[in-house]
Formats: sequence, C-alpha cells, structure tokens
Amino acid sequence: MKAFQENRRYALIIGIVILFTSVSLIGLNYLSIRIISAIRAFANVESEYSKGQKEATRSLISYLDSGNKAYFILFEREITVPIGDSIARIGLQKNDSKSNITEGFLQGRNQSSDIDDMIWLYDNFNDIFYFKQIIEQWTSADRYIAQLHLIGKSIRKENVLQTLTPIKRAVYLNKIEGLNKSLSIHQHSFSSILSEAFRAITGLLLYFNVVLILMILSVSGWFTSDLIRQLVNSKLLIRHQNQAKDEFMSIASHELKTPITSMKASIQILERRTESMEEFSPLRPFVSSANKQVNRLTTLVNELLDVTRIQSGRLTLEKAVTPFHELVKETVDEMQHISHHIYTIASLPEIFVNADSRRIQQVIVNLLTNAAKFSPGSTNIVLGIEKEKDNMKFYVKDYGIGIPQNKIPLIFERFYRIEETGTVVQGLGLGLYICSGIIKNHSGKIGVESIQDEGSTFWFTLPMEPVYHQ
Repeated sequence: MKAFQENRRYALIIGIVILFTSVSLIGLNYLSIRIISAIRAFANVESEYSKGQKEATRSLISYLDSGNKAYFILFEREITVPIGDSIARIGLQKNDSKSNITEGFLQGRNQSSDIDDMIWLYDNFNDIFYFKQIIEQWTSADRYIAQLHLIGKSIRKENVLQTLTPIKRAVYLNKIEGLNKSLSIHQHSFSSILSEAFRAITGLLLYFNVVLILMILSVSGWFTSDLIRQLVNSKLLIRHQNQAKDEFMSIASHELKTPITSMKASIQILERRTESMEEFSPLRPFVSSANKQVNRLTTLVNELLDVTRIQSGRLTLEKAVTPFHELVKETVDEMQHISHHIYTIASLPEIFVNADSRRIQQVIVNLLTNAAKFSPGSTNIVLGIEKEKDNMKFYVKDYGIGIPQNKIPLIFERFYRIEETGTVVQGLGLGLYICSGIIKNHSGKIGVESIQDEGSTFWFTLPMEPVYHQ
C-alpha cells in the first residue's frame, strides 16, 4: 500500500511537471505567433510609409516643375500616409486612446486586423533595445516628413502668388532631394533593425521551444523508463509468485493423491459391504454420496496435476498411430450411457493421427461434458470430423446458452469460469485450459465459435498421419 501511494505521488508530480511544461510551450507558441504577426505588421507600416513618402516626393517635384495643381493634390493625399503613422507613433508613446492610435494607423493604410497586435507589441516590448532603435528611426523620419510637408505648402503658396523664380525652384528641389535621401537612409535603417529584431526574437523563441520540448521529452522518457522498470519488476515478481504457486499446487496435488486413493479404496470396500449386507442398506445413500465426492476430488487433483505438468512443460505423451474415428465413436458410446443428452455424429470419415489416445480422449470427453453442462434447455449435441488439407478438425456443437463475445478470448485461460450465464457449474475452470495444453502439445489448434443464447461450437485440429491420407 505504501509503495502504491509513493508511485501515485511520483506519477502526480511527473504529471504536474509535464502539464506545466506543456502549458508553457503552448503559451510560448501563442506568444511567438503574436510577436511574429506584430513584427510583420510593423514591416508593412514601413512599406506603406516608404511608398507614401516617395509618391508624395515625386508628386511635389512634378508640381514644382509644372505648376499643375493636380500634382499638388496628389502630394497632399500621399503625404497623409506617413503623417498618419506619425500620429499613431505619438499616440503609442503618449499612451493615447486606442481609437486615436487606430485612426492614425488606418490613415497610414495599415490593415485593421494588425492594429491590436502592433499596440500590444509596443505596450509590452517598447523598452527592448531593438524597439527603442526602431522608434528613434521612426521619430527622425517623421521630422523629415514634417519638413517635406512644410516645403510643399511653401511651394504651393509661391505658385499661387507667382513668386516662384527659377532660383527658388532650384533651392526647393535641392531641399526635397536632400530630404528624400535622408528619409531613404532612415527607412533602410528602420527595415534593417526590424529584420534583425525579427531574427533575434524568432531565434530566442525557437531556443525556448527546443528547451521546453526537450524538457517534456526528458521527463516523459524518464517517467516511461521508470514505469517500464517497475513493470518489469512487477512481471518478475508475478512470475516468481506463479512459480511458487505452481510448485505448491504440484506438491499439494501429489500429497493429496495418495490419501484420496486410499479413501476411494476404503469407500469402494464399504460400498460392496453395504450392497451385500441388507442390515447396512440405510447407509447406501451416504456411501454412494461419499463415493461421488471422492470421485470429484480425484478429478480435481488430476486436473491440478495436469495443469502443473503443462505449466512446467513436463506433460508426457505416449503417441502412437491412432484411428481417430474409432476413438470418437468409442467415446460417444461411453458418454451416451451416462448422459441424458443425445450425441449425434454428423460425419465420421476414416482418420488416423499420431497421438496419445488417452489424452485426446480426455479432450473429447471434456468438450462433450461441457456441451452437456451448458445446454440445460437442449438435449441435442452434434459432433463430427472434417478434413482440412493435412489436418483433421473435430468439432462439438451445442444449442445452449452460448458465450458472450468479450469472454471468448479468456475461455482457455487457467481458472477461468463464465459467471454471467445464470447456470451454476462446478469446477475450478481448468478443463479447457488442460484441453488447450494437450492439443498444443500435439501441434494442433483449439478454439470456439459462439453466439450468446444460441449455442457454441468447440473445435480442435490435429495433423493427420501422412501414411493414412486418403
């Protein structure tokens, strides 16, 4: 009991460790997916930011050269993209309302489904080195965007007032190109830092994933190996216990055989006396009952001896070429005299086998007796012999209570008795086990086919003697 409690406590601890590690692994993978999704969203921010800035720059240069108002309208539209991202950045840094931050990101042409992940990433990781660098590059780029926006307004004003001279155009163009160059540098730095951060974070997450997986595998392997060790030890213990039990059964059976034989001889003498002397006639029922019980004890002891011989591999067989069909007919004739059941032989071809006739007859008697025991509502039992290539098959079919399907695999086990049939049958549950052992020692097979409440067919096969093949 103490060992069981210790094993249970040990298994509980291992289970908790595995559960904790598994939950951690699931949590880490969820975190990994969300971080990677947010980094991808910020990469999209940089892409849209860059495209908007470059389109705005081209439109402003075209407006500067041509004075066509359509180019300025295009400039105003495109410059709102980086300005929107700037509004979102300032909102993040100032812990502004989510609606204002969302509005800024949407103005920057970002996907609405990505915004929550970007806000979450900033709120939880803004103090990390990589994120600080990204924000610094973003802030610097926003300053240049603000300058570009002011230059655009100045050019528009000069165009309206018609004060834009060729010299001023050249100065403005130089400023625009300088800002574009600076913005390209910042955008490249932003993208590089983001890529580096992505590689570092994914590498770190992969490392922790591997560590947690190795922990689960190690703990599971340790637990499994320990469980296997315990199972092996338990199996060895059971084997030793079975050996001790078999030895006890063998010794007990041998020790019981002698006094039971003496008792049987004494009862037989007493039975003859009571039958020959009328004054002892009142004792006859008691002597008869005692004789039946001694016969039952003899059968049980013989069964126990057979079991120990089969278990130890010491079952001796006196094989000889035997006319199996005659053995069946002889056995059925004997059984017919002591049973109220009708044994019908369906087929009895001439078959010869190399077998121990006494042991094979023991199997036939057992199958016929079982068929009778488990057919309380039917008197007809059918048996026969069939040829199957190099083997012969003997079968006994009854129309009794049948066997539940889940019990069929256990029917030939030691000490197994079907308890759910509603029919009380005496015995230790050794008969079919002994039959199985005898048939297997003859290189044959034994089995059963059954349908509950309809009956059963027990069968066994034996190799036919080649000399006598038909």
